[in-house]
Amino acid sequence: MFDQQAKTLNTRFYFGVFAVLTAIGFLAPIRVGDLPGYDDARYTVVAKQIVLSGDWLNTQYNGAPDFEHPPLLEWIQAAFFSVFGVSDFVAKVPSALLGLGTVLLVGWLARRLTGDPFEGILAMFALASSAYFVKYTARAMTDVPVTFFFLAALCAWSLTEEYPGWYLAAGAFTAMALMTRGLIGFALPAIFGLDLIIARRRPHWGYALAALALAILPLALWYWRLIHHYGQVFFAAHEAWLDREAFGALSPSWRRYTGLFEYVFMLAKSYWPWLPFAAAGMVCVVRGRQRRLYVLLIWFVVVLAMCAAAKSRVLRYMLPAYPALSILTAIGLVALIPVRFIQKGLRFATPVLAVGVLAIAIFPPVIHHASEIQPIAVAATAVTPSGERIAFYDQGAPLYDEVNQMLWYGGREILFLLSPGELEKALEARKTRVFVVDDATYQARFSSRIGHEIVAKAGHLVCVRLSP
Repeated sequence: MFDQQAKTLNTRFYFGVFAVLTAIGFLAPIRVGDLPGYDDARYTVVAKQIVLSGDWLNTQYNGAPDFEHPPLLEWIQAAFFSVFGVSDFVAKVPSALLGLGTVLLVGWLARRLTGDPFEGILAMFALASSAYFVKYTARAMTDVPVTFFFLAALCAWSLTEEYPGWYLAAGAFTAMALMTRGLIGFALPAIFGLDLIIARRRPHWGYALAALALAILPLALWYWRLIHHYGQVFFAAHEAWLDREAFGALSPSWRRYTGLFEYVFMLAKSYWPWLPFAAAGMVCVVRGRQRRLYVLLIWFVVVLAMCAAAKSRVLRYMLPAYPALSILTAIGLVALIPVRFIQKGLRFATPVLAVGVLAIAIFPPVIHHASEIQPIAVAATAVTPSGERIAFYDQGAPLYDEVNQMLWYGGREILFLLSPGELEKALEARKTRVFVVDDATYQARFSSRIGHEIVAKAGHLVCVRLSP
């Protein structure tokens, strides 16, 4: 009795310590650094436009309707911008907070599924120390938010056996996952259905059907609205995006069938030191035949299969499965290492971890992604009249990261030029006088050939204003 009570007290202590350290580790470092130009600046540009326009339904990107993803992340960011102002730090806060929530929830779910509060602590530790997960808590992207909603839906699902009303909560969180990232959210109904079959659970059909409707309705209404307003324009743009990101042809063609192996290989390279323990946890679940734990394997396999079937092969798309991996890691740790040794390890590791977290919080690594673009964007905006676009040309390459950063750090829409012919037409049309070009293009096309003044130079980019 005394040992069990001591163990319980220890888990409460470690839960509090890990919660505080995770909060510091996730929130303190994001106060420095700027935004990368691909997904980070892409989402925040849409959120900034929501705040500037006051229009929360007609989301815009560079003056055009935004068809790529459902807008829940941008709505959350816009809400934070409305209260705290538009900045790099505020753009990253939602992801950091939801990352903290993910760590706390994974501890709760591990404890509920295994019945062991100590395994809940280990699952928290495994997730909070997974470098790949931690990396994306500091990014203004959909990956960590969708992971949180994914996990919250599974937490609600675990409670449906006791009270069927939790079906509705599971449906609501599934809707949030779908409204954050679209396709991967459909993994949740598949997980729920397979869990019912494999664990031989009898569903409460009334609640289940209501939850399914609740999960699908917001996404259906969002896309119905886009179709109603934009019709064929929406279909063409969204089809092009799906072809580019999800279902298009791969080169070489045989890569269509290698997705599973690529993701397994990426996990094998990155999920250390926890990979052996996660594998051991999977073996324990299979051998133990505890139906309550089967959902972890179903969860991991369904997300892996959906990611493997898509065109894009990026490990961060697997992040919604990381909570399941963390709980499996905890199960494997307890199976392979005596608890007393793990506790001794935690007593040693916790103060070391605390010192490391505080050091990073006080002296965070500063990474600049927009050191060239930011001064150019500010200078170009200052000399461009409101309502006029800035022409952008960088060797004719599709550098969307630079364009996104121009939109985020500047205040004007961008005329994105992707070929020498488009550049010539823009110069002839003179619909804008302000051009941002790479230095080689400036030397070849502008220097001593066209009347202009240099507004700013940074790195390989030059901002010029043509003479009237």
